[in-house]
Amino acid sequence: MLPDRREYSCRANHISTHAISVEGPHAPETGVWIVLYLQTFGRFEGMAIGSAEREFAIAFEASASRRKRIAAQIASLSHRGSLFREYDRIVPSRPASMIMLGNVAFPCEIQNISRTGAAIRSAVKLENKTKLVLGRNTKATVVRQTPDGFAVQFTRLLPLEIFDENIQL
Repeated sequence: MLPDRREYSCRANHISTHAISVEGPHAPETGVWIVLYLQTFGRFEGMAIGSAEREFAIAFEASASRRKRIAAQIASLSHRGSLFREYDRIVPSRPASMIMLGNVAFPCEIQNISRTGAAIRSAVKLENKTKLVLGRNTKATVVRQTPDGFAVQFTRLLPLEIFDENIQL
């Protein structure tokens, strides 16, 4: 959020304990005070320290203890390989769905979904590399196991026009 209260969606490309590199539709001028909200890390306030057409960096204010927490979050997320995902994940408002394996349908629940894949809760256990159809016609492949199901990667990127909390596959 800029000082005039305008807000823009953006994506963090890099984060350290002192600065964040951001990409979005609008880059503020150097020296402008910014409030930035990151889904994983929360709220940051600071000054734009560099700016290009669609990119900028923010040097943010934080106490020593917050910087330690940020460092721990960065370390934890980087070890899991999920520090920055290419596409955001959302929780659908209607998570009930179906898995189709050939002509056989099984109920499932979509725990979260991105434009490239989903985490699925299911009583059916499927091996990695299993091909399936999620919902009516979203082709996917099982890529990993979770404690209560599995994760799938979609064969095609979900269209941005249908990607919101009301998504139904």
